[in-house]
Amino acid sequence: MKKTSKVLGAIALSATLAAGCAIPAFAADEYGTAVGDQQEYVKKHNDTVATDVKIATVVTNINVAVPLNITIVADAAGTDIMHPSAGMKHQDASGALLATNGITGYRIENYSTYPIAIKGIEVTDNSNGQWELVDAIAADGTATTGGPNKVGDLALTLTPAAAVNNTTQYLVNEGDKSGGNNAVRLFDAVTTKQEPGWIVDRKVSDDIPAIMGLLIEGKNSALKNVNDDSVLLGDKDNPQDPDPVKADEAFKIIYTVGAASTAQGN
Repeated sequence: MKKTSKVLGAIALSATLAAGCAIPAFAADEYGTAVGDQQEYVKKHNDTVATDVKIATVVTNINVAVPLNITIVADAAGTDIMHPSAGMKHQDASGALLATNGITGYRIENYSTYPIAIKGIEVTDNSNGQWELVDAIAADGTATTGGPNKVGDLALTLTPAAAVNNTTQYLVNEGDKSGGNNAVRLFDAVTTKQEPGWIVDRKVSDDIPAIMGLLIEGKNSALKNVNDDSVLLGDKDNPQDPDPVKADEAFKIIYTVGAASTAQGN
């Protein structure tokens, strides 16, 4: 069943990683710095002297893609939300992507030539007060107190799919290489920037990215009212997606992306 409405958008970012002391470069240097004074040595004939060369890195092209839109479904009675599946690659026995559904689900795709780190996650509310992200749903499943336009509460988490390479079912996910597989709680994030440190591997080829599947899940409270145009038709066994344009605005997930260090990427 189709549970997600998405468009992949490419994001080109620039960042700088630097090491060493902040000492000005010589005027003739286009890049790099000369650190410290010239050292005068008194040596014998054929003795050696050395320059210790270090490397700093400039990151000029982080190339990732994320879904611009996804749709989750809240049951009016209050229960677990329906959500898109976590991203996954589907391959044949030779390791080639299947032509019909090579990559599916909610995910981050890395087209960079190096691993990337998800350095920060923030959430902004764009529901105009209709929906609220909370820490937990009340035991009785009812919504918290709100104004007349309040629809309900959402208690959600965002979790990266673990890195797998299943050669039996030929499913691949180059997910959270940091090994933490830690979930991010999507609440009160207007003032709280969480730093999960998830790692996505470098691209496989020019045409095939490495992916990290993401699973957004949780519960919603019993709803006070519904927008008829946004109601999912059919039933849970045979749902029909609502018009994504008419579905309620809820919140935006903002990712801060950077290059992963060698230690993180290995």
